[in-house]
Amino acid sequence: MTASTHPPSTRALRRRPARADLLVHHVRPQPVPAVHRLPNLLLAGVSHADASGLTAGLGRHPQVCLPSTRRIDHFTPLRYGRRVDAPLEDYDLHFARWAGERYRLETSPVYFDGGATLVAEVAACLPDVRVVLLLRDPAQRLWTSFTDKMRRGRLPAAMPYDTFVDRCLALRASGSDRFEGNRYFRTLSSGFYVEHLPAWLQAFGSRARVVFAEHLAEEAAHEVTDLLRWLGLDPEILEPSVEPERCGDGETAVARSTFACAIGRLWPLAQRAGAPQRPDPVDERLGTPRQGERQRNRVRALYASSNRQLAALLRAQGYTRLPDWLLDA
Repeated sequence: MTASTHPPSTRALRRRPARADLLVHHVRPQPVPAVHRLPNLLLAGVSHADASGLTAGLGRHPQVCLPSTRRIDHFTPLRYGRRVDAPLEDYDLHFARWAGERYRLETSPVYFDGGATLVAEVAACLPDVRVVLLLRDPAQRLWTSFTDKMRRGRLPAAMPYDTFVDRCLALRASGSDRFEGNRYFRTLSSGFYVEHLPAWLQAFGSRARVVFAEHLAEEAAHEVTDLLRWLGLDPEILEPSVEPERCGDGETAVARSTFACAIGRLWPLAQRAGAPQRPDPVDERLGTPRQGERQRNRVRALYASSNRQLAALLRAQGYTRLPDWLLDA
């Protein structure tokens, strides 16, 4: 006899729990912020002070990565009042060989006199950067700039140094040396360091450090060691340095050409230099011909007041070891 089956009563249906519908939410993964290989160490100036020598010294440390390009100049358009069109992502190409080193070093020495806008942009785009400011006797530096531009054909071949200085002064007086078309005559204005240094010190504070080219030329190992310690790096693990090239007269030079060696011997005769002068250690490293005493004294007089103010500013910042051109100011 088959048992009869009865449909569940309405009360039983009411007691049975209703099946919950399953809702599936598709959650999109949050995008991972892009991490670009921005420089966190910047050699921001000045030009014609052997910045390449300091770069090479720092690059001997295994925790310092040098870019594939000698000068990146990402922020240089701001120096001429133009905007920066290149994106920060471009730094990824310059540091493509970065392998986890603690520092990525950019050397762009024309940044130094770029003005408050350039300094502010560097601080905003590179918030963790440390800045090295390499200064040199501005009178000697102007002479090096002139001889370098003559060698490269960037000035009229027959232009005397005094005429070059006069042109720089005239453009400075009118404010026209800030135009890109007059950039070859801007070195004189950029040598008034006290007009440019405060913006860097105010923006970066203890993350900015001033180094002098004369100290670097005379005691390179000591200066590089001090910088590495400031960066928190062990100076004892530097790779061996490469012996610099030498000219026939025994002077050291960095990438000094045969032309530079020849002009170094002949230029003093052409300029009819007066009394003998103490060789400039930076010019000796760069292979720059010696300058006439009269021309040098004229330009030093132009910078005298600025140098005195600069010496006072640096002493107030705790710098006690100053080069002769500041001690004599």
